[in-house]
Amino acid sequence: MDVEDAIVELLRPIAEMPGAKAVSAFQGQPGKDVREQLRRGLPAVLVLYAGSPDFTSSGRRLEERMVFDVYVMDKSYRTETNGQKPEPGHPGTYALLAAVRERLIGVPPLPGMGPCLPSSIRGFVLDGASVYRMTVSTAHNILL
Repeated sequence: MDVEDAIVELLRPIAEMPGAKAVSAFQGQPGKDVREQLRRGLPAVLVLYAGSPDFTSSGRRLEERMVFDVYVMDKSYRTETNGQKPEPGHPGTYALLAAVRERLIGVPPLPGMGPCLPSSIRGFVLDGASVYRMTVSTAHNILL
């Protein structure tokens, strides 16, 4: 199992509670057609491997820091002009973001890896959807 899939598995229970309809990995940046498809399946949690910016060597080991962006997406309910109201039992975007934090922060995605550590959370509105991007990183050792 790769790290991205392991993170998705840690988050999968969020799809079983009221709230997220989808929890999955996502490859690349979504284009407009994909965003439209996602909006029909909101709320959703998507995991994207963002790269490995840091490698640190120590003796015969190389530590790789892997960065992942976790997107918590939902319809935007902030303006009355869009006419959208949350479904009954919908926990809200902040509750979904809190559930993601609770399931990831401090938890190693795979045995032998370091815990997931947050570096930032950024929010924005994209085509009528509220999107929160939480960036987390984890590390593992590569024997040389």
